[in-house]
Amino acid sequence: MRRARSKSPLRAVIQGLAAGVLGNAVFTGYQLLKSRNAQEPEGEADPPEDWSETPEPAQVGQRVAAGVFRRPVGLEHAGVVKNVVHWAYGSSWGAVYALIEESVGQPVVSGVALTSAVMAADYTMLPAMKLYDPPWEYGAPTLARDFASHLVHGLAIAAAYRALDPLFDAS
Repeated sequence: MRRARSKSPLRAVIQGLAAGVLGNAVFTGYQLLKSRNAQEPEGEADPPEDWSETPEPAQVGQRVAAGVFRRPVGLEHAGVVKNVVHWAYGSSWGAVYALIEESVGQPVVSGVALTSAVMAADYTMLPAMKLYDPPWEYGAPTLARDFASHLVHGLAIAAAYRALDPLFDAS
């Protein structure tokens, strides 16, 4: 059942950004749990010797800083760059979610649609940056696992958006 819409597009986008931060926090926690469960026995990982050894968000941030802003970033800041890109990118999808949800009005459908949009963006931009292979190079199980993982992000944003409704609905 669709709910009555009573908020302006700007209010919806602001609510979406807030939901994006909350949803990205859930997704980050999920990623941390997954990585802890998959980690090898205790031990200190070797620091990266160059940017190609850092996670993709760090590489994207380094390229944007150097290419767009003409500000090279030292490798010692890779962790900070990774976190900034992860939080900015993951949280900003909340604004996109708001536009989908205010049009569709079904949180689960909107969450799946958001996940699909994120995957399409990731598998377009990252291969173009030579950080991922093109999607057709991956097997269906790999893509399904990636979609399922990102579905946590999409549905967490959907839940956060709905939870924030009382704060953002016009009186």
